[in-house]
Amino acid sequence: MPYFLIPGLTAEQASRICMAECRAGCCRGPLLELTAAEAADFERRAADFGVAVNVARRSDGSGWVRFADYPRERCPMLDPDTFACRIYENRPGRCRNFPERKTPGCAISGG
Repeated sequence: MPYFLIPGLTAEQASRICMAECRAGCCRGPLLELTAAEAADFERRAADFGVAVNVARRSDGSGWVRFADYPRERCPMLDPDTFACRIYENRPGRCRNFPERKTPGCAISGG
């Protein structure tokens, strides 16, 4: 569970708030950092959904996705119609741990 959810808020409630209220503001630029395993998984899952992605790789296999390369500077795994994450159950650690702190404009963190 993320560190800074409003006390008593369930993950399901937080997900609904993210999609309906802020329209997945956390899924916008500039970068999504990925471990080597996450980068490979991200590419594989994107291919499963027919989503073209460009994961820039480092020599150790880790990498990043630059949101500016995609429409509206959003994560390519974000459904543009519903604002739902296509890979929510298998999302990268950075996404799983959001919000890491009380974040301005983030309704689920109380910011």
